[in-house]
Amino acid sequence: MESIQFKIAEERTNKLIESINFKIKEIKDDELVFVIDEFKNKLIDLQKKIKLEIAFIGQYSAGKSTIISALTSNKNIKIGQDITTDIPKAYPWGKLFLIDTPGIYAGRPDHDKVSLEYMDKADLLIYVITSQGFSDETAENFKKIAFIENRIDKIMLVINKSSQGDKDVSLMNWISDALKITEPKTEDDLFLSVIDAQDYSEALEIEDEKDQNELIEYSDFNNFIKNLNNFISNKGIMGRLIAPLNLIETSLNKIINYLTAGNDDTKNLLELLNRKRFRIVESRKNISDIVYGHINTIVSEIKKEGNKIANLIEKDGDKDILDSESKNSIDHLKDLTDDISKKIEHSIESEFSQLQNELDILMQSELAQTLINQKFIKVNFNTDIEINGIDKTKINSGIDILKNVSRFADGFATNKNATKLGLEGLKKVSGSEAHKVIYNVGKFFGHNFKPYEAVKYAEKVAKVGSIVGKVAVVLPFLVAGYEEYAEKKYAEKIKVERQKIRKSYDDIANNIKFSFAKQFDVFVMESYELELSNTDNIIKGIRNSDKLNKKDVLQLQDYLVENNNILNELN
Repeated sequence: MESIQFKIAEERTNKLIESINFKIKEIKDDELVFVIDEFKNKLIDLQKKIKLEIAFIGQYSAGKSTIISALTSNKNIKIGQDITTDIPKAYPWGKLFLIDTPGIYAGRPDHDKVSLEYMDKADLLIYVITSQGFSDETAENFKKIAFIENRIDKIMLVINKSSQGDKDVSLMNWISDALKITEPKTEDDLFLSVIDAQDYSEALEIEDEKDQNELIEYSDFNNFIKNLNNFISNKGIMGRLIAPLNLIETSLNKIINYLTAGNDDTKNLLELLNRKRFRIVESRKNISDIVYGHINTIVSEIKKEGNKIANLIEKDGDKDILDSESKNSIDHLKDLTDDISKKIEHSIESEFSQLQNELDILMQSELAQTLINQKFIKVNFNTDIEINGIDKTKINSGIDILKNVSRFADGFATNKNATKLGLEGLKKVSGSEAHKVIYNVGKFFGHNFKPYEAVKYAEKVAKVGSIVGKVAVVLPFLVAGYEEYAEKKYAEKIKVERQKIRKSYDDIANNIKFSFAKQFDVFVMESYELELSNTDNIIKGIRNSDKLNKKDVLQLQDYLVENNNILNELN
């Protein structure tokens, strides 16, 4: 059985938090009281924000309550053919809230009002219809809430009760009929699923495994859950779990550093490194949010462009206008990618400048100054950070190299890694190399980076122009005297050709998104991830190996591993 990934990650996070809270209660150290209390208070505030509300909306008796019951295995939810939901009902499922709303257009204006009002409160909407399709009323309602009131980007469409018809014969008709109402949104845009929730629920009660699996497969409910996971992930909501996990990582490192420090100097240095690490992690999150925001913007703009061109294909359309607009559209796509490339470069430069300022402030902190003033520690904080591909400026960083640490290393000489680091000069508190960090923005984009060139998007764009040209030739203008069947035939042909155009633009948008994301991921690995890895290696070297093997510390390290595993799965 498929599972809701948000639910699984949320459960793992809560279990981890419970284990950590239990363990830190056992730690008796007056100097850690403030750190632990601060961690607990911040975590409580963050946990309150981990909440996902999904409202199930649509016509009465479409099976909304049945779907919620099937998802949650809650047998107490009232289901039936009559109107079973009078007011919106929230079914808590951990931090996931599934909202069952009254069916619309069942002759109850009061129900319609509360359902429509609740749509703005929910994070996501699942619009449920049956295999009988949209009625005139629900079709009008869908268009209103989706397009006129601009909620389309948070709607998933589900066709339920597939067993009420001949699924094998009628499936494609159900889908195509629904898409006539949702046009220009496609099956992929809506994460469309065709299911039978009642079949799925009944299958779970069957003892024979073979019969059970056959009915589950026929219900296609597992595919619905996969689509729902993709829907949640696509909307960026999984990110709500990242903030508490980042806090856990920072706080556990702080506690472990304190418990494994060989002396006060190593304790201070570990704290300084931990603060530096936190700032790098925050900067990585900031730039990722900004860059993916730009990427999503260009994807949306390209799809809008596809809709604009597709809508020019009509029975009374002007071929010359169509040809002209399609050529202009190709130029517009190139301008869009150039513009987004520049915006991303600027965003990276700005974020690095901000990070640099924060490291400089850290350098001036009392903690850093305490270390700098130690006569047996020499600090060189004139590291060159070169931003290739932007302006070739060199920026002075914060603490970079700690040299002459033979006395300083005495406190943790039992750790082989620390001894080696001590002999080498305990390089790079801040820096991917001993003297220089290269944040290679130039390698990310190059001087002439254009995604449509990098993966031959020009060919796909040209293909769009070719399709548009052929459509203009294939679709003769309809004139008076054509019989009604010809009108319908050409109307269907127009819809088919419009979908071809939209799909071509969707393909371009998705390829550009993939190219940008791939380049950015490499950039993050070669800058942020490398720097974090180097910092972590230094931290491990400074920690006292004997203290690292104490039971409490080993347990906290296990929690840290689990925390990072969850983070990696969410990113």
